[in-house]
Amino acid sequence: MASGPIGEDITVTTATRICASVSLAAVVAATASAALAATDSPATQSVGAVAEIVITAQRREESLERVPVAVSAMTGQALEAQGVVGFADLSERIPSLRFGWNGGGEYIIAIRGLSGQNVTPGGDSPVAYNVNGVYLEQTTAVDPEYYDVQRVEVLRGPQGTLYGRNSVGGSINVVTEEPANVFAASADALVGNYDAYTFRSWITGPLFDSGGVQVDARLTGVWAHHSGYTTNLSTAPTASHDLDSMDYWLVRPQLKFVFGSNVDLLLFANFTHNSAPAAANTAWWEAPFRFTNPPLGIAPGSPCDFSTAALFQPRTVCQDSPAISVVNTQLYSATLNWRLPFATFTSVTGYETGHDFTVQDGDGANVPIFFNGPWQVDNAQFSQEFRLASHDDQPLRWLAGFIYFHASDVTNFFAEDTGFNDIFPKPGGGDEFTLRDGGTVHTDSWAPFGQADFDFAKTHLGVPLTISLGLRYTHDHKDGFNFLNEVLPAISRTVALQGPWSRTWDKVTGKLSAQYQFTGTSMGYVSAAHGYVSGGETVGVGNVYDPETLWSYEAGLKTRLLDDRLQLNIAAYYETIEHLQVFVQNAIASGISNVNGKTPVYGVETEINYNPLDNLRLNAAITLTDAHYGTYISKDNRFSIAGPGCDAVTHLCDFKGNALNQTPPYTVDLGAEYIFHTTFGTITPRVDAFFSGKVNFLADNYFTSVQAAYHETNISVTWNSTDGHYRIEAFAKNLENANVIASDGLQSISLGQGKIEPDRYTYYPPRTFGVRFAVNVGP
Repeated sequence: MASGPIGEDITVTTATRICASVSLAAVVAATASAALAATDSPATQSVGAVAEIVITAQRREESLERVPVAVSAMTGQALEAQGVVGFADLSERIPSLRFGWNGGGEYIIAIRGLSGQNVTPGGDSPVAYNVNGVYLEQTTAVDPEYYDVQRVEVLRGPQGTLYGRNSVGGSINVVTEEPANVFAASADALVGNYDAYTFRSWITGPLFDSGGVQVDARLTGVWAHHSGYTTNLSTAPTASHDLDSMDYWLVRPQLKFVFGSNVDLLLFANFTHNSAPAAANTAWWEAPFRFTNPPLGIAPGSPCDFSTAALFQPRTVCQDSPAISVVNTQLYSATLNWRLPFATFTSVTGYETGHDFTVQDGDGANVPIFFNGPWQVDNAQFSQEFRLASHDDQPLRWLAGFIYFHASDVTNFFAEDTGFNDIFPKPGGGDEFTLRDGGTVHTDSWAPFGQADFDFAKTHLGVPLTISLGLRYTHDHKDGFNFLNEVLPAISRTVALQGPWSRTWDKVTGKLSAQYQFTGTSMGYVSAAHGYVSGGETVGVGNVYDPETLWSYEAGLKTRLLDDRLQLNIAAYYETIEHLQVFVQNAIASGISNVNGKTPVYGVETEINYNPLDNLRLNAAITLTDAHYGTYISKDNRFSIAGPGCDAVTHLCDFKGNALNQTPPYTVDLGAEYIFHTTFGTITPRVDAFFSGKVNFLADNYFTSVQAAYHETNISVTWNSTDGHYRIEAFAKNLENANVIASDGLQSISLGQGKIEPDRYTYYPPRTFGVRFAVNVGP
């Protein structure tokens, strides 16, 4: 396959596969339409029935098919069967979800056109990330190894009532397995290419059971390693040769106390260490003069000569500076459930700390021009949530709650341009400079919230209609201290800024929905929901940005047909986003700006699970999205002078009509597996194919910051012993070995001699393969 600096080109084969996938979806959808008049499925599901998933998306246990929200859920068993190890894999299985990283330990999560590119300390992602009910502010806390997980729920669209805080794009809920009252254990080991090895295990069982008090425990551990995916040709003694490698460990102890039949308490802790220096590849061919200017520059034709687009290699670099990225996190939570005669009281207490340390080669070449880092971020957060939820036996069910959240973030950043090989800003001069910035940000947020659902089927009317109304009032306060010290001796310029800041916002959000149960297995719904992301100030820079708000209108259908062998879920939505927050990087700093006008986003999401035969499993997830900026007047952050189509005097640009960041116009995921039963166990081959339209990473939609349409294929074969105690899995991911861009940022404008900031890419993993061996003990 042809490759280049902006990713893979779509091939004729890819187009054929996409047409085939859409045709398959159409056939299944037609089958579903023809069967909508079918009677309810029997009480006992057939052998080949699609498994029912129970979720807590509305803070109570419900069947996924009965929840009037666009939500996808994957159980731990499904994650394992489909080879979903971390978030990058998950984003290929869930409609409208995309995931990337910027190389500094932060992750970028996007749903329905809303991407969490605000990775600055104290910044808020528009997609809320929760672990066992605890909201995590920093995306550095995202777990790259989903293991011993009960399920992952992805709610799409604003969750402005029950999750509230900054969930305009959606909410991702990770629910881990809890301690059990019977002994069980599991361990597995993986070996693969790139020197990959992973050891994982868990053990659970009872510790105490007497006098109406029961105590169960669970301990989970992970140790994962692989060498770098990217080759560094530099022979400098300071060069790093482990780019895109990973050394990761996790320890997760849990205790569950059961006091009689009405009270239980879960104590949870999660400790992680992740050393994963990303191979941030700077496209210095976009502005090569300073890199190649003789006699000190990189010699033409040398192994380190990447001075043209044709010479650029996504997974080969020549960087003389070290690359370091270390993230440590600790998460503690206590969840109390008390079942009262009329309702259930729940208390969730959470505390999390994180430390992120990053150093990068700022110029991306084998010359001592620019250094990024160290960049250090320390965060700590505390949250307390109380909920009271009525039982489900009455027409009116309700939930009321209150949450308090506090976070404290401290950051320090350093960057240096040495002036090496420089002629800017004047011949014989230099643009050497040093930049130090940072500061603190404290966040205090509290919110009362409530939701009421009235089920007319439980009244004398007997109409299978449920009306839901939810409201939330959020109060956000942020304050802190900024410092900025920029020194440019060549032009005798020094910028020194420091001082405190404080901002406060209040917002009412909520939703109104109606759902109609056509049959016992078919439900339709419509909803209108309002969401909100708080504003802030970019620490160290003093850049103030306003809150982002969104209205979303959605209609959906959830149905199970053909004796539960076919599950079809469709959601269509229209969103209007006001003051969309966009990440902007200029010559010396980064910050957030707000889109001036309203930004419309609309799309259709389809999920299909179909078991035509008892042992054959088919699944598809298809997303169509139209997401373009409204009126957005901003300075082009790539060019110091007016960029293409921008005003020559003010240098301002209107990016109206440009595609939103991290939002492809379509994605298609197809999966198939067949279970062969033998006398010595089952053998299950599986194939997953993922197709994506092109992805833009910056508001200017410049041709160098685009990932072209691409496709990836994963295959696996799994053997499970008859008694379920042993498992062997062989797998290969990204068979095409495609170079797919995960994220794109910009580097200092000084690299482009004051004219242009070159792109800086990170990539998803290349082709990987391996074998995993597992042993299970217990029931």
